[in-house]
Amino acid sequence: MKTRDSVLPRIVLSLSVSAAFAIAFPQLGCDTTHQMLSDADVPASQGTVTVGAADNGNTDVTVRVKHLAPPSKIAPAATIYVVWIQPSNGAKQNVGALALNDNLEGSLDTVTPHRQFLLTVTPEPGGRVEAPSHSPVFTSWVERE
Repeated sequence: MKTRDSVLPRIVLSLSVSAAFAIAFPQLGCDTTHQMLSDADVPASQGTVTVGAADNGNTDVTVRVKHLAPPSKIAPAATIYVVWIQPSNGAKQNVGALALNDNLEGSLDTVTPHRQFLLTVTPEPGGRVEAPSHSPVFTSWVERE
């Protein structure tokens, strides 16, 4: 029969090894968060993009923004923000709309097969546009380990 005194050192050792592994290899199994650069037109806005490995080898992408002005304040005909992913050897791809709530916060979760790409956010007249029609309000170069 194992006593509490004989199990406790094993638990402490296990936690110590796990912590050392996480410090030595932070990129394994962990998401990476990048700060997005905001345009001068939206100086108070803040945004992040978090990437991690999806189960199928793709890249999970989570975009979060706050303090972002309504799109019509940035571009008069705009009604929504669109998130674009552009791999280093390809064209920009519309990966979804980023709607804002009443607190001027928004988010988008998506998946891409790319591990390195430029992510931009632009104000657009609709979510199904095929190419950006306005300058980006956010930009970030993303590399997944």
